[in-house]
Amino acid sequence: MTVAPATPGFPPPGPPPGRVGVVGAGLIGTSIGLALGVHGIEVLLADIDPEQIKVAEAMGAGQPWHGEPVGHAVIAVPPHAVAGELRKVQRAGLAETVSDVASVKARPIVEAVQAGCDLSMWCPAHPIAGRERGGAASARADLFAERAWVVCPVPHTSPAALAATIAIARACGATPVRATPDRHDTAMAVLSHLPQVVASLLAAATPDLDAGELALAGQGFRDATRLADSDPSLWSSILEGNRGPVAVRARLLSEKLARLAEVLDRGGEQEVIEVVRGLMAAGNTGRALLPRKVSAAMRPLAWAWVGVVLADRPGQLGELFATIGGWEINIEDIAAFEHNLDAPAGIVEIAVSPDIVGTLLDRLAAAGWTAYRRS
Repeated sequence: MTVAPATPGFPPPGPPPGRVGVVGAGLIGTSIGLALGVHGIEVLLADIDPEQIKVAEAMGAGQPWHGEPVGHAVIAVPPHAVAGELRKVQRAGLAETVSDVASVKARPIVEAVQAGCDLSMWCPAHPIAGRERGGAASARADLFAERAWVVCPVPHTSPAALAATIAIARACGATPVRATPDRHDTAMAVLSHLPQVVASLLAAATPDLDAGELALAGQGFRDATRLADSDPSLWSSILEGNRGPVAVRARLLSEKLARLAEVLDRGGEQEVIEVVRGLMAAGNTGRALLPRKVSAAMRPLAWAWVGVVLADRPGQLGELFATIGGWEINIEDIAAFEHNLDAPAGIVEIAVSPDIVGTLLDRLAAAGWTAYRRS
């Protein structure tokens, strides 16, 4: 994969369409609506669940889509439903160009061909962003900030469809990255789909423990199983759609786990030490390969995070928010509230606009709060 601006054949940056339709008002679709709304782009939303539309509209992600024509449509549905929705949009003549956001690419392309879709107006794509919680209520305007947005045009994809897809990605704060559908699916099997399976398998082992033993779960287990909260219906569609690449990686992982189990069962002390050290060293190496950012030139749309220490007494959180609100500083999000029951204080992390972090820290310190900028 290569970052879009350095890839021959990518069009130069252009403005996004003035009106965009989003099919699927879940986490990704609603987040796209919120991100585009920041730039004043009109967003129209469609979903089979009217409650999702209501929530998305209340959050400011767009208005209900009643069949008005749009410059570009984004299909934000599970992989198995992409081809069907693409066909509906095309048959109704609702959009000049279309993209999608499914985390599987090869299978929907085959199904679109089988459904008789016009591939020239469609550019398959996938933003590398998400949360373990789905639905419109979990959406965020900065979900795609400093993230990759994979663009997988097929040979028939028109320059207009490609340009619109890239413009949407950039407007959402992401960096377009080009890949073939097959390479995309292979990468996702390693980086997304198999980790989901492993997290679910780890979490599924907990019924073997009683309540007292479960209380021993530390942050490592909670971090490793965070993805186990994901939607089973969505992930059954993803894994079914990318079954080949996931199966290959699952076998490789199972062989390494089987080797470790065999050594732990029957190996001598030195053999166990060598195998475990090798396993951990390989993990260190793999982890070190992960880039901190997709591109140094990415748009800095992400909020800045500030941690504030709260004394363990009633009303502290409300007092903090009232104080910051009195300074007319908007709190964009709350990341976490860490509080050990035995500790005299806790920590809340809040998101604010990057350009006022210094002012906020100075004012908090002057008002007697202990605060820091989260790195």
